[in-house]
Amino acid sequence: MDYAVELKHMTKSFGENIANQDVSVAIPWGSIHGLIGENGAGKTTLMKMLYGMYPPDSGEIYIDGNRERITSPKEAISLGIGMVHQHFTLVDSLTVAQNIILGKPICRKNGLIDFAKTRDRVYQLGIQYGLSVDPDARIKDLPVAMRQRVEILKSLYLGARILILDEPTAVLTPQEIIHLLKTLVLLKEQGKCMILITHKLKELMDVTDRITVLRNGRVTGDVKTAEVNEQTIASMMVGKNIKFHIDKKPFTPKNTVLCARDLLYYNQFGVKMLDHVSFHIRAGEILGIAGVQGNGQTELIEVLSGLIPNYSGDLLLNGQCITNRAGVSFRRKAGLGHIPEDRQTMGAALGVGLVENFIMGGIENRAYTAGCQIQYNKAAQAAEAQFKEFDVKYADIRIHAGSLSGGNLQKVIVARELSQKPELLIAAQPSRGVDIGATLFIHKKLTELRDSGKAVLLVSSELSEIMSLSDRILVMYKGAIVGETTPEESTEEDVGLLMAGIHKKEVL
Repeated sequence: MDYAVELKHMTKSFGENIANQDVSVAIPWGSIHGLIGENGAGKTTLMKMLYGMYPPDSGEIYIDGNRERITSPKEAISLGIGMVHQHFTLVDSLTVAQNIILGKPICRKNGLIDFAKTRDRVYQLGIQYGLSVDPDARIKDLPVAMRQRVEILKSLYLGARILILDEPTAVLTPQEIIHLLKTLVLLKEQGKCMILITHKLKELMDVTDRITVLRNGRVTGDVKTAEVNEQTIASMMVGKNIKFHIDKKPFTPKNTVLCARDLLYYNQFGVKMLDHVSFHIRAGEILGIAGVQGNGQTELIEVLSGLIPNYSGDLLLNGQCITNRAGVSFRRKAGLGHIPEDRQTMGAALGVGLVENFIMGGIENRAYTAGCQIQYNKAAQAAEAQFKEFDVKYADIRIHAGSLSGGNLQKVIVARELSQKPELLIAAQPSRGVDIGATLFIHKKLTELRDSGKAVLLVSSELSEIMSLSDRILVMYKGAIVGETTPEESTEEDVGLLMAGIHKKEVL
């Protein structure tokens, strides 16, 4: 049998860090193959070798039965391999059509790009694969889900028969995830081979035919999806049984920590992003904010954290007015912590070391400062202790944050914010792109913060996360709060309807 992809005894090291050790995988045509493992287990490294981004130290790659030596993405593309990266590689200033044809322009006889044929080709491609998107829209104006469609269409336009998707649902809403998974099934039915890297066990169980599990760079499981369950896969990932349920103390809220009154905000284009938003959050409470991305959650977070100053309304933090006049630094000193929803651009400085990233926002901490000077040895010790607790995988404490995997970078940010012991923690997408073990650990830490009498504002596109952690849930739609409920009073379906702007009585 000729497989679409066959990797034999693949090994790759970076210095003393072994990313992959003797990994073998075989994937047939017309299938969806799941690749799962903890952060730093070697999933992305393995796929980057297949895509020609890293040379293997040893091992063999076979495409459709033929042994290949793939030394660049260009060679991979020529063999029909496409890769949709976790962090998009699009040019924001160009249109959808221009991005898609960058590697293979449609030209007239005179050598100039034929934009009419380009737009038509992109439009027809979107119809063919159920990934419709406006060819003339500029990337910078598109929501995340549409940008991902463009990435997939770009690979398909270049002739991809083997499609690697690295955490494709990490930034999608539940509705967008369902649409993407349907698209993958459609591509499978057309005979293509898909390799799905994800931390979300439910997605693997829903659409894959077979699953390969990696732990510490080695294969710990290669199983038919129909023959296993989520618990089995999770155990293969971490090497022990996992308890999915998080225990919480009884809900006993205390004093109000944050009070928001009539928040109104228009963006630079004059679009109303916050529409008279009012709510409060109390000590000893996790307040969940649910909503489809783009309905004001990001703007709400940025108003609360001090990143957006030009809004109207009132904000009280522990009874102190912080409306407009108090910036980020003031609010952090007053006890506000913030896990940003975008770890790459907002949560970390990728070009500096892990110690510097750890002490950001806490440079006045006396545990590692003396006067106006930072004592780096003490700071490094504090960082290493916290990273060990969060199981952050890194080769050396001095490496740049940008060299970490996405999940490990997320754990660095969460470790930093929790180390500051905030009175109120804004946790925006705290488990995005993080493996199941780390997700449960983060959930445990957020619950412990709540149980210790602190307040947590949880903003997440993962309804299961909102439902399992929140004491109360607010739903946002078009910049307004359209509903308040609790996990005991509502189902995920009920909350999902509110997220779509549909009240239950409208569908009875």
